[in-house]
Amino acid sequence: MTEADSEISLTFARGLALLRAFDADGKGMTVADLARRLDYTRAATRRLVRTLEMAGYVTADGTRYMLTPLVLKLGLGFLQSRSIGRLVGPVLHGESLALGEPISLALLSGRELVYVVHAPTSAKIETAGYTIGSSLPLTATAMGQATLAFRHAPDLSVQDGPGTDQGLATIRARGFAHVPDTDGKGFCAIAVPAFGLDTDAAVGALGIVYPNGRYGTDHLLDVIVPNLQKCARYIAMAL
Repeated sequence: MTEADSEISLTFARGLALLRAFDADGKGMTVADLARRLDYTRAATRRLVRTLEMAGYVTADGTRYMLTPLVLKLGLGFLQSRSIGRLVGPVLHGESLALGEPISLALLSGRELVYVVHAPTSAKIETAGYTIGSSLPLTATAMGQATLAFRHAPDLSVQDGPGTDQGLATIRARGFAHVPDTDGKGFCAIAVPAFGLDTDAAVGALGIVYPNGRYGTDHLLDVIVPNLQKCARYIAMAL
């Protein structure tokens, strides 16, 4: 451990990892489930769970533990400090109404995107199973590809992403990423990079998911992409 490492609390880091380890099925997890997922000992996992229970972040139902709504407050400071609710949300909502499609924003965090805003319309909401706080893979999603292509990365292929044979250079040249429906679920996705005011490297992406066959190429290029790019420019000050 270096001198800098001596200031790091590994116990605190493990507690945060435990919070992220909970399943999304709502059934809760036992101490054994969590220990197995995190490769912790049961004794260490139990201490972490009981500490988080005392602090109000998890609650017990028999032998199973579940997250409480208090966990949402952990992300509230980020959303408020970045004007996500005050600036970004209204801009995305207005543009989603104009386009007639829900618009989503995901921001880069390490090696993944984190879903931070979804602006619905009156139409049925389609988010491909993602909710606020969900992690999105970089190579397999339109928003991930749009972000990667504008991160000054080498011309790497994204052929391992489903439904695309575009390289990052092609995405950069077009200014957007598009993932067609190839898995039979009936939805396509299109996304543009999002930039902060002081950087020319993408910090995330804006995108929509739409039913296969709803739009032709001309509408995507002449309406959807320009409006997403305009929206990205408007919210740059908050990113």
